Amino acid sequence: MGEALLFRPFARFEQDYDGGEDGTILKHPQGVVIMFRSRIHSSMRPLVWLFLLILLVVLGSAASSPTVSAQCAIRTDLPVYVVQRGDTLARIARRYNTTAATLAAFNCLPNVNRIYTGQQLRVPTGVAIPPTAPPFPAPTGTYQLRLNIQTFERGFMLWRADNSGITAYFGTTNGTLRDFSARSYSGLPDNPIPDMPPFGLVRPLFGFGKVWGNFADVRNALGWATGGELGYVSTITRYTSSMFDFSLPNGNRILVSSGRTWALNGVGVLPPPPMPTPTPIPPPSPIVTTTYAAYQPYENGFFIWEANTGNVVAFFNNGVYRLVPVTQYGGLPDNPVLEPTPLGRVRPINAFGKVWGNYWDIRSALGWATAGETGFNASFRTSSAGGSIGTCFAIPDGRVVRYTTSVGYPSWQYTASCS
Repeated sequence: MGEALLFRPFARFEQDYDGGEDGTILKHPQGVVIMFRSRIHSSMRPLVWLFLLILLVVLGSAASSPTVSAQCAIRTDLPVYVVQRGDTLARIARRYNTTAATLAAFNCLPNVNRIYTGQQLRVPTGVAIPPTAPPFPAPTGTYQLRLNIQTFERGFMLWRADNSGITAYFGTTNGTLRDFSARSYSGLPDNPIPDMPPFGLVRPLFGFGKVWGNFADVRNALGWATGGELGYVSTITRYTSSMFDFSLPNGNRILVSSGRTWALNGVGVLPPPPMPTPTPIPPPSPIVTTTYAAYQPYENGFFIWEANTGNVVAFFNNGVYRLVPVTQYGGLPDNPVLEPTPLGRVRPINAFGKVWGNYWDIRSALGWATAGETGFNASFRTSSAGGSIGTCFAIPDGRVVRYTTSVGYPSWQYTASCS
């Protein structure tokens, strides 16, 4: 068709036509000049003119349309807000008490409907208005339940008395949880981890010990226990079928959501509550109580029954003891264990039988009795020292036992004398 020699911006144009050897010219003094150096057949000229007119209109529109970046400067003097998942420009504007158009102008945004997660936007100075929290559901019921709690380095565990279920609560700054029914852990061996706990930490026992010792993921997530078990009565408030909260020994409350996560007081997860520090009133001098008692040895420890209180105390060979008040075992059925007694062993009866037969964790820790009960007159000498209360007495074979109640860790040992 021909060869174009020159293009340049234009505002308007005029045309000259020369049908001679110079060919066709379209020009303007301040516009575009297009020159074709060949002749154009008369039948093709209408198409050439149409093409040239379209080209001039397109070039003219482009020249008269400045870009946003040439006219806009981002307000770098203002604070930065990073766009979060779910944000819109209108929502961010409401939070900072402004409009989407203002934010678009501050940030040179060509489209107020297009922002992306992680984008940095300049926002007005001042404190942002926090988003409105969704309404909290109304309580549907409140009841009380006896719980045992044990804190760990990175969480805590709860045992509930109504079904013997255990729940592990993981986390110190955020929390998830995992439930273990009594059936899922009761048949497992006692804590099989032979490692000694680090200084100041505790090896879990009983049900907590079975879960902690036999589930490596739970053990790795929680770490070692920071204290012994503590029993208390918790007040539970239920909001939905899967959402409830409950009280801790220190008065705080834990909210459990439908997503099986937990939060302290429903606001944010904090480290698990420390065990409350008892403040015993030390007696001015040791108190000696003389009463009738009963003793029975077992494969892995022994039982003591005190006639003046009716309490049964289980002493385990690992240096831990557990007191079971008569108010807890008195109404239980007599020893319900139907398993045949091994050769050379004795089936516990009376108070020992009730505790041994109805508390499977004590039964599994003590093993079978190795002899029958022995009644004797015992003198219990109780004193206070170093923030703990200690009681000392002698068992029928003459050995002297001293057991103490320190902060969250009941322990005992044989000693030379009670003085």
